[in-house]
Amino acid sequence: MTVNEIIRQNEELQRQYAKAIETITKLQNRVAKLEKENKMLKKQNNILTRAIEIALQIKDYNAQTKHLRLVL
Repeated sequence: MTVNEIIRQNEELQRQYAKAIETITKLQNRVAKLEKENKMLKKQNNILTRAIEIALQIKDYNAQTKHLRLVL
């Protein structure tokens, strides 16, 4: 293998390495975004669950409450 071939191979490896680093950075950013979204969805789920619990505690036995009880 000549020096020029080694240099070209090294340059190609550097390009591949830079591309891999870029991909890793994009994936890390996506994971961070998904974690933030997951946290928000968990919060919304907790609010919804609490709202359902409150609705079930209401002593009003109209059709909506009966339907809600059947659904749960």
